[in-house]
Amino acid sequence: MLQRIGGPSSGTTGHNADLLTVSNGGRTIEWGPRKRQYTGKYYPPAWVPAPTRAHLHSGRFLWDFVIDELAGAQLGIGFMLLWDIGPDWGFYGYLGSSTSAWSYDPSTGDVVSNTESIQGGLPKSTDGHSCVVSVRLELPRESAGSAWLSMQETESRPIALPKGSVVLPAACFLQESQKVSLAGFRTR
Repeated sequence: MLQRIGGPSSGTTGHNADLLTVSNGGRTIEWGPRKRQYTGKYYPPAWVPAPTRAHLHSGRFLWDFVIDELAGAQLGIGFMLLWDIGPDWGFYGYLGSSTSAWSYDPSTGDVVSNTESIQGGLPKSTDGHSCVVSVRLELPRESAGSAWLSMQETESRPIALPKGSVVLPAACFLQESQKVSLAGFRTR
């Protein structure tokens, strides 16, 4: 099950985690006002990553990222593969900048991996503030898996995942005041 979103109260360190506030029993994360304990050299940082503590494998999973505040800016919502060396955030903590991470950006309607849009023309947030992005995973124990990102009942093309994938749901924030909650986690 999805237990907690990363951040200062969940033990996540590095990548500007001290800017995030975790609430709602670990299901909501927000880049709130600048905190005194922020230790980064530049403000605002380029991206603020937020991993969950979930390590999903060997099953079928579905959940929603409820964007409570998009703040009219880019926001990466999706997942990455969890390797034995840890997750690969790529550059600046942007989810979707590595070859093992996929992100739906509700401000542009793109699915991004390896810093490139791998599918565009998907739904965008209509008001620039709120929307829901869903993630569906099929992770067979003994064969390759697949993933889909969707919004407004429009699903992306399947994303091929390697055999034995372990998936880490995550998000990355670009704008102060962005807020995301996890909801509707279910296995099938």
